[in-house]
Amino acid sequence: MKAFVVGIGGGGDIVSAILAWHYYRLKGYDILLGCVTWERYIEDPVPGPICTSAFKNARTINSIITELSPDSYAIRNGIKVIPNLVKVLKILNTNGYSVCIKESPKAIADGIEDFANKNSIDTIIGVDAGGDVLAKEFEPNLQSPLIDFMMLSSIVELKNRGFNTLLAVVGIGCDGELDQNYILKRISEIASLNGLLDIKGYDMDISPLMEEILKVSNTEASRIPFQAFKGLYGEVTLRKGTRKAFASPLSAIMFVLDPIIVAKTSKIYEIVKDAKNLEDANKKLNEYGIYTEYNFEIDIYKKFGMDAKNITKEQILKIKEEGKKLISLRRTD
Repeated sequence: MKAFVVGIGGGGDIVSAILAWHYYRLKGYDILLGCVTWERYIEDPVPGPICTSAFKNARTINSIITELSPDSYAIRNGIKVIPNLVKVLKILNTNGYSVCIKESPKAIADGIEDFANKNSIDTIIGVDAGGDVLAKEFEPNLQSPLIDFMMLSSIVELKNRGFNTLLAVVGIGCDGELDQNYILKRISEIASLNGLLDIKGYDMDISPLMEEILKVSNTEASRIPFQAFKGLYGEVTLRKGTRKAFASPLSAIMFVLDPIIVAKTSKIYEIVKDAKNLEDANKKLNEYGIYTEYNFEIDIYKKFGMDAKNITKEQILKIKEEGKKLISLRRTD
């Protein structure tokens, strides 16, 4: 058995993906590890994902998949960026795989399928930190649906093509978007449709490795689950104080779900699944009044350029407020 474990929500999700990597190795799988290389603006102020042409010391597999080594990096507007995936690969002393999501969900599925066939992979496990991939439609606190639902759409497409595909959610509510109770309710809804497949949490076996990984990784949402395993409890602020999450022992659990059932119970999936490319998917979400993480990155880059990583809490809140108003006005027009 061979699996591709991939963080689906951006660069920080590679840390949560390590829990799935560890668990499925124990179950007898040979694992290849990957992630959507879209880093937060504090590391890479240039909006959007990092794709093949930007990487150095890397090997192109196809337009979607790039093989990275512990020595890989990217050049973004003249600045050297080391993705979280590469930081993790240095700890593991192995190679891994970047997933580019500039194209359509079907094209992303094509790239992953090509990669899977070349490497005799039969199982694809997408890992989301926080659980916003379980959003149903237009939940008020939802702030980053674009990356998750592009990848959910691709994973569903791969399942329809005959691959064994799974969706793992780690650290429910830890990204400060959907809260724990709401996500638990969604998981229960999915479970009632036979869509909850497995539950696994952090344990002492993975603890030393995760401690090493968190020393080098720049992540908040994927850090909280392990901290909760070590006793963190209560409200936590993140994203420079613009969001709040609640940490509890529930935060340390990974829920493994059937992506088909998740998709069938989500309107956002229906909006995104047939998008022509990333820009089209973003436009479709905007038409429903959703201000995405991509919109936010574009807005801060326009105003602050490569200095975007230094913006303050007040500036973040102002940009988001103005961006949401503009999206709302466009929708009204």
